[in-house]
Amino acid sequence: MLHRYSENRDVREIVETVKAAIGRYRPRIVVHGDIMLDEYLTGQVERISPEAPIPIVAGTSYLFRLGGAANVAANLASLGAQVELAGIVGDDEAADRLEQLLEESSVGARNLIRVPGRQTTRKLRVVAGGQQIVRIDFEDTHPLAAEIVSRQMESSSLLVEGGDALVISDYNKGACGEALLSELIRSARAKGIPILTDPKGRSYRKYAGSTVITPNRKEAGEVLGVHLADTGDLAKAALEFRRSLAVEACVITLGADGMFLSDKDDDREIPAFSQDVADVTGAGDCAIAAMALALACGLPHTSSCVFANAVASISVTRIGSVAVKLEEVVSKYASSSSHRYASKLIPREFLESKIREMRQAGETVVFTNGCFDVFHAGHVYNLHQCAQLGSVVVVGLNGDKSVRALKGPGRPINSVADRAEVLMALDVVDAVVIFDEERPEELIRIVRPDVLAKGADYLDKEVVGREFVESYGGRVELIALKEDVSTTAILDKLKRNGV
Repeated sequence: MLHRYSENRDVREIVETVKAAIGRYRPRIVVHGDIMLDEYLTGQVERISPEAPIPIVAGTSYLFRLGGAANVAANLASLGAQVELAGIVGDDEAADRLEQLLEESSVGARNLIRVPGRQTTRKLRVVAGGQQIVRIDFEDTHPLAAEIVSRQMESSSLLVEGGDALVISDYNKGACGEALLSELIRSARAKGIPILTDPKGRSYRKYAGSTVITPNRKEAGEVLGVHLADTGDLAKAALEFRRSLAVEACVITLGADGMFLSDKDDDREIPAFSQDVADVTGAGDCAIAAMALALACGLPHTSSCVFANAVASISVTRIGSVAVKLEEVVSKYASSSSHRYASKLIPREFLESKIREMRQAGETVVFTNGCFDVFHAGHVYNLHQCAQLGSVVVVGLNGDKSVRALKGPGRPINSVADRAEVLMALDVVDAVVIFDEERPEELIRIVRPDVLAKGADYLDKEVVGREFVESYGGRVELIALKEDVSTTAILDKLKRNGV
């Protein structure tokens, strides 16, 4: 069993903690699930077929990559874990290719079960001009014979006995039957190791007892028969899964908006890191692999989600399912060449240590807050003025729930993830922290800013946090506003113009 680390500060320290754990222990992680071979035919479209109104692709290359549970395993191995993969494949050429790729990826595959007469799951993607034109699936999903299920149960349970975490990667292709998963989850719980499940289908009963379950927003809504429109809906859905499945935590993945985490401590929105998205293929596999590694290294749920977002931010910049190396994550988020505070988006629970780091570096901390919904020139002007008052600017950003409470139905116009990304793109902003309360009092107490900055429109209003800041010698600065520019004015103008 691994030593359990308790470090859970900022993203840089999270990455460094994982790196240190791997250097000392190299956690052994078992992946059980549906194994696939991804195939990519790449070419150029130069003309339309005379036989039908379809493009003709002039093929230039053909690539094979690991998919499904095999991609999860490859990502874990690339991040530094010892990995054993379990599941079924056909007794065919595609299975030969898979085993070769798994060996090249340093993934243990001796427990794969070849099923005569069953074809290995393959997904053929035709790509032209950087865009997928069509995907062709080759698969066999009919129920497995009792003998094969028994062999799976025996081999996977033996693997779990020597593991530090179990990942269940279900794609509804036949490797994750209810009886089999129940036995695997029972074995892992008896061993006391984390169980992470990526679910599929309409019934989640077979995943009961997992440590963490990770549906995406669409999947979670379909299972519960509801539309998950906002944070409140996500919280209700996550709580329902936790109660009905007896799982410790539910992580609902939100694509470009990051993740929603619910566990016994609280509900948290964990926005994605800013990135240029080229292809989201395999991003979910990458995220659950990173989360499993972090949990196996002893990090708590929130830190594991932050690490998963960091790894996924690299994965989505590439075409196809390409495993991310730990060195890449370290280089981007933990090396001295990265942003001086590693990431501008600071999870709430890491804020205190981040501010301490700033003060130890001799910085003068300026704090301001706002919704920053429809970003405009007035916001830019105010933030530049804040930068003149100290050496670092920390922005408290109202979460979507908070904006709705303050501004009413229909707001915010832009999601918290989009608003945070705009703020982080500004050189004058050094850190962004999201809060869901209507007033930032608690945030101000954590930051203890040298300067609390607000707009001059607060001249005759209460400045939240003024008494606290002035009590220890800090000061409050009211910044002159840029005339005739405001979010309200912009929205009013749009309405007048019929938009």
